[in-house]
Amino acid sequence: MSRWIVTGLLTVALIITGVWGYNQYLENQDHAIRSNNLYKKSFYELVGRVDNIESGLSKAMISGDQGQSIVMLSDVWRQADSASTNLGQLPLSHISLNKTSKFLSQLSDYCRYLTIKAGEGRPLTLEEMKNLKELKNSSIRLNNELKDLESRVNKGEVTWKELRDMSNESLEEASQDLISKQFTKIEETSIEYPTLIYDGPFSETLLRPQKLRVAGKKIDYKAAERIAIDFLGRDRVKSAEQGPETQGDIETWGVNLETEDGEGPFFVAVSKVGGKVVSLICEGAVQGSSMDYKEAEKVAGKFLEDKGYRNMVPTYGQHNDGMAVFNFAYEDGDYIVYPDLIKVKVSLATGNPIGFEALNYLMAHKERDLKEPKLSLEDARKLVNRNLEITSERLAVIPGKSGNEIECFEFKGNFDNDSFIIYINADTGKEEDILRILDTDNGTMVI
Repeated sequence: MSRWIVTGLLTVALIITGVWGYNQYLENQDHAIRSNNLYKKSFYELVGRVDNIESGLSKAMISGDQGQSIVMLSDVWRQADSASTNLGQLPLSHISLNKTSKFLSQLSDYCRYLTIKAGEGRPLTLEEMKNLKELKNSSIRLNNELKDLESRVNKGEVTWKELRDMSNESLEEASQDLISKQFTKIEETSIEYPTLIYDGPFSETLLRPQKLRVAGKKIDYKAAERIAIDFLGRDRVKSAEQGPETQGDIETWGVNLETEDGEGPFFVAVSKVGGKVVSLICEGAVQGSSMDYKEAEKVAGKFLEDKGYRNMVPTYGQHNDGMAVFNFAYEDGDYIVYPDLIKVKVSLATGNPIGFEALNYLMAHKERDLKEPKLSLEDARKLVNRNLEITSERLAVIPGKSGNEIECFEFKGNFDNDSFIIYINADTGKEEDILRILDTDNGTMVI
């Protein structure tokens, strides 16, 4: 009798195990399908946006109407910004996409600057038209490569899941697959760009050090999901599900969040090592504007403090379409440290933080031994062109072109109705950089 009972219990256990295993299989299949669909969506959106960029640049170059130029340049700016996000969501960790990423970032920044300039009634110069032509030629080359890849992917020769599964292999091992080959070819394509505009001094991503500074243990997706929910606010989150595992300088888990208040949805990227939130992106539209720009800046600063980012000071910001974006840099004693940069986006309609990007900070932040400058402030001031009417001065750490960091004196001032920032090396007295400040109705930009 006992044998039959044991046999029956074992049978029930096997059935339960089988049902559980089958459910896990279905769940994994469902997750794989969703991830593959998200990768496909990001890729096809990237292709579409680059196509729109090429078309928009062509139209902007031949438009003789100031209003039309504003519309076209503004559209290119937003398309390039979104294309950069799409690129970062693809499972391409074994491929360095620095050139492509830099091109899209600079294109977005430059067209934003030209949009504001056109909005002030100032025509484009011959040099700016030349820059647009270079950018258009590069976008044509990028578009052709992406279109070629699109047509071949449509034939089903490779899936994004296969590429994700091989994303930890070396480039040489993975280079036989179609998508890897094509993106490698894109990186090797001659993408040319002029020296353009940035949305704050030294925010350009390729200037950051390449040594990874995120430390800690590896985390699984469930831990990343908890971190993402806590970051947005547990009381706000209605549901969470796994999103694409974004690639790049820092490998991340992706978490999609729906909110109780309907704002969003949000995508959160959490580093697989250390469990740091790398970015928070609001994928919903922002309607209306009820908060003052300065109030939004305070909200952004408090948000960073609440998340454990101390001694962060606002440097530059922009606001448009119901949103305000602020750059914050780390303050270390008397120095403002520009490589340790964090961006925060605030909805002017709800007053909620809806965007966060800490890649530069996570890549660059470290304990620094900032010594007393060899030059005195008075001596450094004498090295600044006497035509500049100095309005403020302080110490700063800026990134050098080779990825090193340079301790400088930062002098802000005015000359001939324009504002400038001049950086004098605190040890050698060399003039390291000059930036021009543009104060607009939408905030501050730096060239």
